[in-house]
Amino acid sequence: MLKRELSSFDIFTITHELQKIKGYVIEKTYQISQSEIIIKIKNIKEKQKEVLFIRNGDFISLTKKDFKTPQKPSVFAMTLRKYLQNGRIKQINQHEFDRIIKIIISKKEGDYTLIIEFFSEGNIILLDPKNQIINPFIRQSWAHRKIKGREVYSPPPSQINTFNINFDDFIEIIRKSTSDIVRTIAVNLSLSGVIAEEICILSDVDKNKKINDLTEGEYHAIYNSLQVFLKKFLNKKFEPMLVKKESEYIDIIPFKFESYKNYNLEKTDKMIHGLEKFIIQKKQVKEEKKENKTDLEIGRLNRQLKQQKDTIISLKEKIDEKKNEGDLIYLHYKEIEKLLYKINKILDLKDKESEIKELKENDLVDDINLDNNILVLKLKDTDNNFNKVKINFRKTVSENADKSYKENKKLKSKLHGAEIALEKTNEKIVKMNKMRESEKKKEEELKEKEKIKKEKSFWFEKYRWFISSDDNIVIGGRDSKSNDMVVKKYLNPGDRYAHADIQGAPSIIIKSQDYKGDKTNISEKTLEEACIFAACNSKAWKQFAEAEAYWVKPEQVSKTPESGEFLPQGAFVIRGKRNYYRCKLELAVGLIEIDDTIKVMTGPISSVEKRTKKYVIIEPGGTKKSDIAKKIAKSFERSSDELVKVLPPGGISIVRSIGVDL
Repeated sequence: MLKRELSSFDIFTITHELQKIKGYVIEKTYQISQSEIIIKIKNIKEKQKEVLFIRNGDFISLTKKDFKTPQKPSVFAMTLRKYLQNGRIKQINQHEFDRIIKIIISKKEGDYTLIIEFFSEGNIILLDPKNQIINPFIRQSWAHRKIKGREVYSPPPSQINTFNINFDDFIEIIRKSTSDIVRTIAVNLSLSGVIAEEICILSDVDKNKKINDLTEGEYHAIYNSLQVFLKKFLNKKFEPMLVKKESEYIDIIPFKFESYKNYNLEKTDKMIHGLEKFIIQKKQVKEEKKENKTDLEIGRLNRQLKQQKDTIISLKEKIDEKKNEGDLIYLHYKEIEKLLYKINKILDLKDKESEIKELKENDLVDDINLDNNILVLKLKDTDNNFNKVKINFRKTVSENADKSYKENKKLKSKLHGAEIALEKTNEKIVKMNKMRESEKKKEEELKEKEKIKKEKSFWFEKYRWFISSDDNIVIGGRDSKSNDMVVKKYLNPGDRYAHADIQGAPSIIIKSQDYKGDKTNISEKTLEEACIFAACNSKAWKQFAEAEAYWVKPEQVSKTPESGEFLPQGAFVIRGKRNYYRCKLELAVGLIEIDDTIKVMTGPISSVEKRTKKYVIIEPGGTKKSDIAKKIAKSFERSSDELVKVLPPGGISIVRSIGVDL
């Protein structure tokens, strides 16, 4: 999954690469998901077809992948087909130095423009030859612009163009900040976090250093590094690379970044092609989210909650309004009574118009409607503020006031019911959130189990195992049954057998081969590591800081006991000379790569540090094995079950970690 948003520099690179499709003809357009559009394009001369894939707000890619298209096209897809089909791509530009790509498509009636915005929620907007919006992917509205049909397209306010900044401008922009240098570069200069970090590395300035603490020399170093970085873009010296963490693609960069030197980098001919690696990954995540019924119910309840809150606010306002009406009517009792008396006299007259006109000139009267018996009054409250109050002039002053008070009472009853309903909705949301948390936990556990299942498994993983510094595969039993198994099945001539000099220890087999089965000599170093492994996985781990272990040849290991003795399952008789090592009970746990598959390996420190720069050193201690497993698993992004399986028996203490944040 792409871990960040595309920057203006990424758009600069992509726009340059997209020049290759100028002259291509647009065939059909499809909306293949809630956020994804594909545009099929064709090079008429070379009869070459490609697909322009757009994930709204995320990225754009040029691909030859096949996509499952819906039987019924969306309204937006139909609009694009209507205006763009058979049109020729005339220009592809980046708007100023913003995260906006403009694709101009030429047709007989004029040039249409497809705007692709990569900021905020993103958007895909079709413009007619007069620059008016025909249809946007998402209708949006801000104080400074509106994105909807028939509006003239207005781009967002211009961003800082980093290419145009001189040193004085740079100093002025930077010194306005009170943050650290990396955040200041990222935000104030409109660069992405990755690029800001790269500039800090290139200039050899601590990214966490506060602006106020920078020296004059450091200002110059950062500015000069920025210019070197920009020059690569101006010269269009692109060597795009995909960034991999373990087996997952996480980023794509226009050329090698120092900030990614500890990651696996994979070259790709163009960014616009490399981005297709992220097409499937995120789509699967989105589909999973879409299908979750609990999420849908939580969404529905939250919408209901908002409506209920709005209703309660409205009811409270009306309750105050009705009480205020009743109070004002009684406050102006005599004045209103005189008005009502006068109106009733006017109603008996044949010619009412002049009298009504005179009545309307009264300071208290705002309007009168004879057909509906309505009199609208302007009544002053105790703070000398005017309030409009509507009364029925066929009723007495008291009847009108009582009507307002009765409505106030009814509204209070409704408010009580609304508050009870709100409370119930809140309870349901709490219950559903707990259910969702439980579901998420189960989903994560299931994903971890599925991940482990899908990973390539090796024959030696059924046992305790590690790969020695000299590439020998070393295996050991987990219990009495597997102790018998490893000896009977895997101890062959040329191999070696190791065991801790204590009861309750596994049988350890040192193979004279690597994990693939290729011949590998057994060195003294490997024998020492095997003895450490044997001691650490024995009962000695729970009792001592050091223990002795030994190794022997295969012919010295026998299942036949001395006469009159009994040999339990998993035990063996050792005859002849034993070769002892005094072993410190200390192991390392790290992530290693075997045949492009990441595995957790626990072994002697020397064997682990040869295969990885990220590992944890452990020794016997007072913390539960399961708690340590959870802690290491979180940092390794593995399941705690996987860690429990490879850790030694008993309590554990972490000595130190190398390249790992715990």
